[in-house]
Amino acid sequence: HSPGVQPADLEEVVKKGVKTVVIGRGMSEALQVPASTVDYLKENGIDVLVLQTEKAVAEYNTLAAQGVRVGGVFHSTC
Repeated sequence: HSPGVQPADLEEVVKKGVKTVVIGRGMSEALQVPASTVDYLKENGIDVLVLQTEKAVAEYNTLAAQGVRVGGVFHSTC
């Protein structure tokens, strides 16, 4: 769970041209998401939401249903 989700873990998602990325931190929110990862997304003009996994999945589904170009990374280190 540490060092957690790194910028390199998101390169493929960024290349897809998403406008928002939802990152799930696991059911117990143990997965770390360093500031450098959030900064990487923001520097690429991407909004980022870091949430507990159930909430992250719900938010992803809501955004996708609204037609937002959204990508999701859900507890990616497992």
